[in-house]
Amino acid sequence: MSNFDLEKQESTLFIDIGNTALKVGFKSDGKWKLNTYKTTEEAAKQVINHPYPVRRIILSSVRETIKDAFEKEVESHLIHEILIKDIDKTTLEYQTPETLGIDRYLGCFGAQIHTNKAVVVIDAGSACTIDYMDEDGVFKGGVIMPGLTSILNIFEKTAPQLPKIKLKFPKHFPGKSTTESLELGQIVFFIDGISKMLERFTSLYGDYDLFLNGGDAESVNELIGFKGQVNKKLLFDGMEKMIKLR
Repeated sequence: MSNFDLEKQESTLFIDIGNTALKVGFKSDGKWKLNTYKTTEEAAKQVINHPYPVRRIILSSVRETIKDAFEKEVESHLIHEILIKDIDKTTLEYQTPETLGIDRYLGCFGAQIHTNKAVVVIDAGSACTIDYMDEDGVFKGGVIMPGLTSILNIFEKTAPQLPKIKLKFPKHFPGKSTTESLELGQIVFFIDGISKMLERFTSLYGDYDLFLNGGDAESVNELIGFKGQVNKKLLFDGMEKMIKLR
């Protein structure tokens, strides 16, 4: 491949800095290629060793300290961070936008590429967020609750003598064993909470399309009866859509 061919390649990288991991993504032949890293050093290494010249890095972050550490590892002049202040305020029906995690907005914004309806996006990560954006692209707000993994680990330190449970619904109600009782109190409690919130969105706003992303997206979708579309690239779709609007 000639240098001319290399220069023609897509050279925009997208970085998602979440609570527990960094994801690096880029488009190749119209499809996202994503890699997940636990440390800034690992993520920066991919950026530095990217096969094509990197002209710019589009970044979203919910962890300021990790973002700062990442910027020290790469050429920071290439980085453009998408911030809440970059969003058209007429599309934010939220009383405290300065506290809104940019990932919540971008997930909904990206989901709207895949439908012409209102969307609810469940981001099933270390925290579980459930957010609503109407068909006109107005972010209406949502719910923040502990994530599935957080719920399952809740007794790890406070009551380590309790048995570990598997990711399944119990056979009985009320629970006929300590394991079943824990399954009811953790898994069913979590899923019933999600189901109730989805019912509230329907009652308030009417019909919508449901999307799930995040590390536990498949598990949560299975537990709620496969009601949504799993798409772990929604935030990247949202970032790309944001820069195309500029």
